[in-house]
Amino acid sequence: MAVPLIAYTVEHYNSLPELRLAKECIEAKHASKVLVDELADTFVQYGVEKELGVTLLHNHFLMEPKEMLVNVDSVAVPWNKDSGAEELGDVNASSWRFMEGGLMPYEFTYHGRKVPLDSFHLQRFLEAVRTILDTFGLMDIFGICLLDGKKIDSSATIEFTSGRANITLPFDIGPYNGVGIDAMWQFYSCHHPTKRGE
Repeated sequence: MAVPLIAYTVEHYNSLPELRLAKECIEAKHASKVLVDELADTFVQYGVEKELGVTLLHNHFLMEPKEMLVNVDSVAVPWNKDSGAEELGDVNASSWRFMEGGLMPYEFTYHGRKVPLDSFHLQRFLEAVRTILDTFGLMDIFGICLLDGKKIDSSATIEFTSGRANITLPFDIGPYNGVGIDAMWQFYSCHHPTKRGE
């Protein structure tokens, strides 16, 4: 069964939990085991582990009506999606959440790659991931994200929110040393997730 692509809405972005609440949900549902035992195999099986990862569903701050969170290099800030600005043509989805009706983007990247999620191969992958998340009751915990093209052994990064901006820095110079929460996972053929903190 195909996974329809659903248009972004600010209401669905705002319905995502804050990061600390999302972390509590992972612990309460013992979701880390599903990451390693189920999702890792699926990403590797479909050969998407270098392009896509798993993300912990959370918001950084609430969006106003007509806003969307757009990453520009290492900073993500709200953009008015209805502004008609020429730059909006170069904005592509970079994080998605599974919903009852399909797959919805909730974060975007300026000059980001467009992922052909409607292709036959990726639709089969999305069906497999959705089945796993639905089976284990984790559709409200995990989504998928576009990887930033870094190699698996590249330095970890940390994200932090300051006001209405989300900023990504190398882990070793992040302002909240030692207080990170794993929020994104990349898999490789040995099935051990590489964590990226937030």
